[in-house]
Amino acid sequence: MRVLYPTHNYPRFTGDPSGAFIEELLRALPEDEIEPHVLCPHASGLSLTEIRGNVKIHRFRYATDKDETLAYEGKMLAVFKRGVKGLRLLASFLNAFVREMRVIIEEKKIDLIHAHWLLPAGVAARAALSGSHLPFLLSVHGTDVRLLEKLPFGNSLARRVLKRVQLTLPVSSYLDDKLAKLSGRLLPRTVLSMPASGIFLAPPRKRLIPSVAAVGNLTHQKRFDLLIKALGILHRNGYHFELILVGEGPARNTLGKLAEKEGIADKVEFLGKLPHYRLPEVLKRAGVMVLPSVGEGFGLVLVEAQLAGLAVVGTDAGGQREIIQHQKTGILTKPDDPAALAQAIKELYSNKEKTLKMAFKGQQSAKDRFLAVPTAIRLTDIYRRILK
Repeated sequence: MRVLYPTHNYPRFTGDPSGAFIEELLRALPEDEIEPHVLCPHASGLSLTEIRGNVKIHRFRYATDKDETLAYEGKMLAVFKRGVKGLRLLASFLNAFVREMRVIIEEKKIDLIHAHWLLPAGVAARAALSGSHLPFLLSVHGTDVRLLEKLPFGNSLARRVLKRVQLTLPVSSYLDDKLAKLSGRLLPRTVLSMPASGIFLAPPRKRLIPSVAAVGNLTHQKRFDLLIKALGILHRNGYHFELILVGEGPARNTLGKLAEKEGIADKVEFLGKLPHYRLPEVLKRAGVMVLPSVGEGFGLVLVEAQLAGLAVVGTDAGGQREIIQHQKTGILTKPDDPAALAQAIKELYSNKEKTLKMAFKGQQSAKDRFLAVPTAIRLTDIYRRILK
């Protein structure tokens, strides 16, 4: 079967973290049964077509090189703040997306569409499939739902897309519930989490390194300010930990100033955005991974940390509950509470033997539930059922 995957995020080069989990999943699909085609935006320096492993990649142009900035860098929402110019760029993006999708469907004899993210790929696929009876599946990841919730016309747009979808695939039960509210009706839905890369797999840890890691875009939504405040609380009470922070974004300067205010600037290492393949080496330097965000669609960085053998701390909210069994495979803390977060980190380092056992259980859970091969097997079965 030939499957087309429209998405605004797909790795542009080896090690690019943008949509890396999609590539991980597609590479695990059975090559004797599925021919995957990806349609994604062009960006400066990229070719229009590329074959990478078993995946055929098609890229559409929507502006000049200097203006092709909507995808890959998390700037989709910012387009609405640019007034008429931004809306024109978005219209050009969607028109090109739809136009190229129709061409590929016809030329490659596509059997099924599996779009990633309700906006923009779901919207583009809905338009491209007007008048067509091709099966349409949609994976929902979280950022798309948050964006639609902020738009005045978000609900009606979501409902228009979801009405055409045969099956939605939210990456967590948390998003499954949000989709039900967004659509206003019962939809055919199956929770299908995106896989973590096997490159993170490491031997179980034998010692607990006194260093905390955090990975993600440096935005308010990730709430890394809470983590810095928590480490500041611990520092003032005689518990000193290094913080390795991977990512970049608009909150970088604010977080740096906050670290100075908390008296831990010399303990915080900002590594910026790193290629995906470098993250396992970074995680080797840490004992605990913390993801303090609220409204996380899933929380794949927690799974990656578990595979690497780290103990994990997440927020008792959103998709992180799918990953962490409290006090068994990690710790869930109260949202927006730096004192609770500080207590969780202190607890982990106060009983190292218990923490290492928890990390081991987390690693086994991640291996059983969140690697690419079992996810690809489930997805292939879904395709067979849809096309039967």
